[in-house]
Amino acid sequence: MKKETILKAFKNLVTAKSMTELYEDNFKIVSKYVHATSRGHEVIQIAVGMQLKPEDYVYPYYRDDAMLLSIGMQPKDLMLQLLAKKDDPFSGGRTYYSHPSLRDEDKPKIPHQSSATGMQAIPATGATLALKYVDKQNKALSFGEGLVEAIPL
Repeated sequence: MKKETILKAFKNLVTAKSMTELYEDNFKIVSKYVHATSRGHEVIQIAVGMQLKPEDYVYPYYRDDAMLLSIGMQPKDLMLQLLAKKDDPFSGGRTYYSHPSLRDEDKPKIPHQSSATGMQAIPATGATLALKYVDKQNKALSFGEGLVEAIPL
């Protein structure tokens, strides 16, 4: 593993930990509702986030702060979302914290999702099936197999 990769991961880890401590020390001031951080999940989230490419899709859940940092989001971005500020890069302060949506060219795509806990699994499964279907249809078309049959009406 390259030294730069390890340093980037460590920086994200330290940042996630610092943000967690800031939230926990000031949560009554920062937020009127409960904010769950990535504490205890940081390393796996950073490892996953660093593998994602701009063409990938990701469906983070409410404790995925560290993964968001590792895809290139800045601590300020996460704070703007937590505080529902108009400059929040995910929704302009219109969605519940830690349920981001994102279409930045240089980052994985994050489709909008429900704020209900666990609700990222259903749309992620649907998107996976849709992408698999489209890929199968494109392969059939590229090989000229069943040109008309490959596109259901």
